[in-house]
Amino acid sequence: MILRVLERGAKHVPGGVPFMSLEKTRWVLLDACLAACSFGLSYVMLAVSFRAIVADPLLAVVIHKYIRQALLMVGVLVAVRVLLFFLFSLYRSISRFAGAHELQQIILSVTCGSVLLALWSTGVFFFKRGWEPHGVPAQIPIPVVAADWMACLVLVGGSRMAWRLWSLSRFARGAAIHNVLIVGATDVGELVARNFIHNPQTGYRPVGYVDDDKTLWRKQIHGLPVYGGVDQLPKLIQSLGVAEVLVAAPKPSLRFLNHVVEVCERAHVGFKIVPAVSDLMSERVSINQIRPVEIEDLLGREPVDLALAKESDYLKDEVVLVTGAGGSIGSELCRQMLLAGPKRLLLLGRGENSIYEIATELSMHAYQDRLTLIIADVQDVERMEAIFERHKPTVVFHAAAHKHVPLMEMHPSEAVKNNVFGTFNVAFLSKKAKVKRFILISTDKAVRPSSVMGATKRVAEMIVSALSRESDATSFLSVRFGNVLGSRGSVVPLFRRQIAAGGPVTVTHPDVERYFMTIPEAVNLVLQAGSIGDNGQLFLLDMGEPVRILSLAQHMIALSGYEPGVDIDIQFTGLRPGEKLKEELLTDNEDLSPTEHHKIFATRVDKPEFEAVKRWLRRFDALISEQREDRIVDELRRIVPEFQPADVEAENAKISSQGSH
Repeated sequence: MILRVLERGAKHVPGGVPFMSLEKTRWVLLDACLAACSFGLSYVMLAVSFRAIVADPLLAVVIHKYIRQALLMVGVLVAVRVLLFFLFSLYRSISRFAGAHELQQIILSVTCGSVLLALWSTGVFFFKRGWEPHGVPAQIPIPVVAADWMACLVLVGGSRMAWRLWSLSRFARGAAIHNVLIVGATDVGELVARNFIHNPQTGYRPVGYVDDDKTLWRKQIHGLPVYGGVDQLPKLIQSLGVAEVLVAAPKPSLRFLNHVVEVCERAHVGFKIVPAVSDLMSERVSINQIRPVEIEDLLGREPVDLALAKESDYLKDEVVLVTGAGGSIGSELCRQMLLAGPKRLLLLGRGENSIYEIATELSMHAYQDRLTLIIADVQDVERMEAIFERHKPTVVFHAAAHKHVPLMEMHPSEAVKNNVFGTFNVAFLSKKAKVKRFILISTDKAVRPSSVMGATKRVAEMIVSALSRESDATSFLSVRFGNVLGSRGSVVPLFRRQIAAGGPVTVTHPDVERYFMTIPEAVNLVLQAGSIGDNGQLFLLDMGEPVRILSLAQHMIALSGYEPGVDIDIQFTGLRPGEKLKEELLTDNEDLSPTEHHKIFATRVDKPEFEAVKRWLRRFDALISEQREDRIVDELRRIVPEFQPADVEAENAKISSQGSH
């Protein structure tokens, strides 16, 4: 009857959405039957108990009375139960995903129904004791109420759990199953295992844990054993038929992660890592977020965590100019500094497409009203002067530069025009406009340079140092760091493309090494330098140990599921013009001093006379006008005595017999 009323009175709600879908109707009917069954079972239990305490002559009469009571009350009880299920939104849940929340809804609704029955019985007991209308007891025995509460919880709750288990098994039958061994029997590992167990359609079945915490050994999480320490990985991979290892240890160290990866590589099984621990602990993890181990995870240095909030106050309400804003470093500068709340951000670049792309990205985060897009060349001093006069920047980050080493060897005049004249134009105009801070983005290739690009960046550092002598209003700073992962000129994107194409992966030399850091780390350092630097200082980051490029290539091939030298070859192509085996971060004349950030160091460099800088520029201008590329290189050597082009041919001769690896 209640179903007919509900369907007739509310078949449709506003918007045309049916109130009672077929699935919901089935659950309502099932719950009504289960509620009736639980009520009937409670009377069966009452009858069984009567056999033990009531004399035989009276037994049939008593049982007959309570059978009539059950038949008269069952309709009312079922109606109340179903109504309460609706009130507690039980039918809004998707049954195959039933869990703790649905169980809570069932407990609350069933308990409320039983409380109403108990209140009825209590009221009859106190106010109408012995009331038997039409020969049927009006008071429902409290044991019946209690038994009905328990039976209804078991039947209704059990129906949801049974449906969920059946749904999970149905999904699991349709998916290929891969055994997964979880490294890390912690909160993170528990969340991951639970996710896999509840989502068998992903095709992953957790088989257990390994963890170096001995107190966890031989214990279980969700029925999955903790087999032992990480040293058991090789044996467990074989004995359990593991297809993939999932690193779910919170903040795994580099040494630990490299060890796990090496074990998996030797065993030819896959390996993945969980997302950020903060996402897992808030239970926002999804299977799609569990990602392969990336080369960034295996760098030979611990990640640098430099908080930005307090130190970025110097950017708040300022007009900030970023040159080279479309490049890898410039675009990340824009992303991070917008969080500091500048009054205006001027994105300046020569390439219209790159400026458009970063502006579009930032506009998606509601920053459009603070952005000004400027297409300009830092070599054009008249254009740059007009920009300074119109927009009046108060903080300048100079990231525009030519950075490709072999190309600049072929075109030294272009390197000088962009890296030397471009830096002078922006820095001198910053001094003229009395901006508060000017920060130059430099490179480790400026230290004892072996390339035209490195030499021009060293001259740029010297120009900034010279201007710092001339300025009291503007703080001139330089920030020097190594290669950044993921930039346009980085080997990492190149290796990825080569691996995707099936190889070979090309490495210039088996002994070449480079310092690496991620783009966000590099930019964070630049922003920190802007906050703590004094006029004329040069900053650099403790970047750990240099990374051997050959090892980097081997790791990337293995991380892609291939075996280096077997599935994908590594070929040595020889050092290119201007390249050297190892980069440095300091010259012999530079001394490091600590700053308030333990990963950031400062050094003071020689400050040439500003008149000397002007003489350099006049000579460069004349040589560029004469198209004297060879003389430009000679002039760079004169200004930067430590500039010594690398003997590339000699180094390449050592690997002439190693065409591939």
